[in-house]
Amino acid sequence: MDARPRGLLTARVTERLRRAILEGEVELGDALSEDKLASRLGVSRSPVHEALTALEQEGLIDIRPQRGSFVFLPTREDIENLCEFRRMIETEAMSLAMARKRTETLTAMIAAARRMQEAILADDHYGSANADTDFHRALIENSGNSYLIDAYRLVSGKVSAIRSHNSTGTIRNDASAEHFEIIDKLERNDLPGAIEAISTHILKMTERYAITLPAGRATGGRASRSSSLDQFSPLLD
Repeated sequence: MDARPRGLLTARVTERLRRAILEGEVELGDALSEDKLASRLGVSRSPVHEALTALEQEGLIDIRPQRGSFVFLPTREDIENLCEFRRMIETEAMSLAMARKRTETLTAMIAAARRMQEAILADDHYGSANADTDFHRALIENSGNSYLIDAYRLVSGKVSAIRSHNSTGTIRNDASAEHFEIIDKLERNDLPGAIEAISTHILKMTERYAITLPAGRATGGRASRSSSLDQFSPLLD
């Protein structure tokens, strides 16, 4: 069906599906048909299968033998565990970033916080979510610890997707205010206060982004919704 180099094609399909999940084009828990995706994207099944496998490694796809591929759907326990992991990673990253790249870290955090605020005012939901991600990424990427950075990448996609799918106007406004509170403490060299503030901020995710499942879609043996996939179009050269 397609003569383009397979590796490049798989990468493009992977990026297209990742974007669909992170930007809410498909719902959490949706069933994704390899055949339908291949048809909509104008490619063979092989790059679609490889893309779904790659996204499974990122935690964004759940592949179930004899059942198919599904967009991940976290339980409350999943979100609680995710918050605990993020708190450990991000508080350590904050200490390292402030010791090693204080100016660069604060500059990036302030820029992200302002972009998020502007996106909220413009009612740009996904712009706000992306800026929120960038705020937290600034701590990780300026930590100077490659192992910590790699560890965070294990969950960053899931965090971004949950944020995009479940955020509300109230949640975005509250999170934005908390970002500026964290920045204020860092600018005043109150590292303990900033660590406490970001810990509280992260742990609030459990309540803020709790998944409310429609009837018939309880986790474990749930009846998953099949996405129409009408939003997908052939990949252009």
